[in-house]
Amino acid sequence: MNWHLEAVCNYGCKFCYSPLIEQRKRGRISSNSGIGLLRSIADYGVTKINFVGGEPMLNPHLEDWIIRAKLLGMTTSIVSNGTGMSKEWLIRMRPHLDWIGLSIDASDDGIHARMGRGTKRELRSTESGHLRRCLGVWEHAKELDYGLKLNTVVTSLNSDDDMSELVSYLSPHRWKIFRVLLIRGENDGRVEPLLVSKNKFSDYVARHRRNLMDQEHIEIVAEDNCDMLGTYAMIDPQGRVYTNMNGRYEYSSQSATEVGFGTAWEEVNGGFSTAGFTRRGGLWNWRKTPRGERQLPVIEEGL
Repeated sequence: MNWHLEAVCNYGCKFCYSPLIEQRKRGRISSNSGIGLLRSIADYGVTKINFVGGEPMLNPHLEDWIIRAKLLGMTTSIVSNGTGMSKEWLIRMRPHLDWIGLSIDASDDGIHARMGRGTKRELRSTESGHLRRCLGVWEHAKELDYGLKLNTVVTSLNSDDDMSELVSYLSPHRWKIFRVLLIRGENDGRVEPLLVSKNKFSDYVARHRRNLMDQEHIEIVAEDNCDMLGTYAMIDPQGRVYTNMNGRYEYSSQSATEVGFGTAWEEVNGGFSTAGFTRRGGLWNWRKTPRGERQLPVIEEGL
């Protein structure tokens, strides 16, 4: 389950397909409402939850919800731009948080700046400290033995970039490579100059697979646009379940905080493809073992 718990983001990524524009007007749900939502999700049988945004680190209830999700028996993960993830925070959350996912799209911050991958203050000065910031977080998370996942979105601005040396250095357990996705009503009208062809995306993936052939412990998972539509179970900041099956976001009529997760899910689960979920590599082992050991497939960690 991917809970987009925070609609606000402190970055200005030009390609973002989850800006959650309308949700920002609705405000945040309370800590208790979020705890009730997590209990309903766990009761339904969800075993793993991914805290995403917006930028999840900006939500004041994030720690409470991570701790509660772990107490409910779920495996916990987060995908973040790394801001606010101090070593102290990582130490404090280590008993409760299993996986750290960081979004890094390029081998240098010049490209990140052109993509909008940086704080809005940084981008006003045409610079980005994103990569430097993420490298610090990554080192602390590796020292604390978190599961580590790297996310990269391929656009027209970074499709010729070579991430091989950086990825080899980071040595993530899992590297997810996404082809930039257009979502009607969210990023259409601004993402079009950043779109890349299927062939360009395939070339990017193939080049990096070749360059990292000797890094067998790094699982590389590529997701083209068709792989991302209708294959993620998602909840918005107000607790509504939603799908992107038809290239736009479609929501349950009521929040799962009011009617329970099962009822909200039934409204939209026709927009979720179990076959597509499996085909894109959704089943995998989240239980981290020493690098190089074979792992048994369990369940997907989310976008």
